[in-house]
Amino acid sequence: MIQHLLFAYEMNLKRAEQLVADVAEDQMAVQPSGLVNHPAWTLGHLASTSNSLGGMLGLPSTFPEAWRDSFRMGGIPSADGADYPSKAELVAQLRVQHERVAQAASAAGAEQLGQPPANPRLRERFPTVGDFMAALMTNHEAGHIGQLAAWRRAMGLGPA
Repeated sequence: MIQHLLFAYEMNLKRAEQLVADVAEDQMAVQPSGLVNHPAWTLGHLASTSNSLGGMLGLPSTFPEAWRDSFRMGGIPSADGADYPSKAELVAQLRVQHERVAQAASAAGAEQLGQPPANPRLRERFPTVGDFMAALMTNHEAGHIGQLAAWRRAMGLGPA
């Protein structure tokens, strides 16, 4: 089953990269038509949440500490592009986090994946680390990638 999750996770990464490939640096934080989650925030948020999943899988954090507040869950994206790293840095960080999580997920055993998340708030929705991992690698990422596709349309960029 892990190989299926890893396939979807890799597919999500490729799709996110496709959706921002032709986005200009000065467009990364634009919020057209009331769409709040722009590409800069979305890429950083996905990298941040992957880093969090890596922590549940026993990895030390490698997400830049200076970026944490900008991309936290429930955060409000800023329309000021100067508040974010460059597109290249964000895409690279997302790639790094995906690689780390994919390796850790491949090595995770049933006992580790069957444990409840340490965070009590997460346990309310995800009984096990494996449940959280599956949701984060698929549903969470796909939802945000869909937001990127909608953002492109609102910007008049069309499909990637």
